Amino acid sequence: MSATMKLKQYSVDTPRETIFQDATALLETIPKWKEGKTFFEGTTHETETKGEVIDDDFWVAAKAHFQDVNLERLRKAIIGTEEAGFSHSDYEPHYKHEISQVQVQGEQFTTFANGWSYKVRTEYSFSFPFSKRTFNQLVHVFVDPIKRWALIVSLPIKGPLFPDSVLGEAVTVEELSWKAERDGPAEWLIASTSGAGGNIPHWASNYALAGILVKDVPNVVDLISGSDYFTEPDSKLLSKQA
Repeated sequence: MSATMKLKQYSVDTPRETIFQDATALLETIPKWKEGKTFFEGTTHETETKGEVIDDDFWVAAKAHFQDVNLERLRKAIIGTEEAGFSHSDYEPHYKHEISQVQVQGEQFTTFANGWSYKVRTEYSFSFPFSKRTFNQLVHVFVDPIKRWALIVSLPIKGPLFPDSVLGEAVTVEELSWKAERDGPAEWLIASTSGAGGNIPHWASNYALAGILVKDVPNVVDLISGSDYFTEPDSKLLSKQA
């Protein structure tokens, strides 16, 4: 199987249209990937997983089916906005608990007719014996409110490290679709390939990737059910910014 998205450092000058085409082409291949486990069966957020090796990169996909959620909060948590403190990457530390620091370069937000783009530097703190990892990424957000659909693409780019950290790289494509404006069903698909870097062997990061993606699902459910910072950034969020 072949696809155009690769685990590599991308140029910030890569045309946005190219990124969109490559990401949607990748999503179209997922139905043919090898079936994995299904998690959270019997809940309102059943999650299916799949995996595939594409051009020597190991990809994992997790697709969560939400039966009845607060769609306004779900959209904001996954898609984010162009407001300072409310981007997709600002919300991630609240459901990706391995994130220890995030610096969104909000002054470099670029707005397009169908979304926006920005740069972010994120630090992940993994359990012993693994050291911290820095991920420098360009995030492209595409939104189609008429089709009730959004696409978030995060790509590795060159950038500085956090102190005492090792460079890691990941390509992530997220698709969110919904059927109503307020409460109702939705689907969240995440496809990712990564290289943690440092002394973490590639097979180890591959093995862990599905579990990392899947546990984000109940974390998001908890987030949108119990937090009140969807109107104001809270102190935990601000403390993670530079």
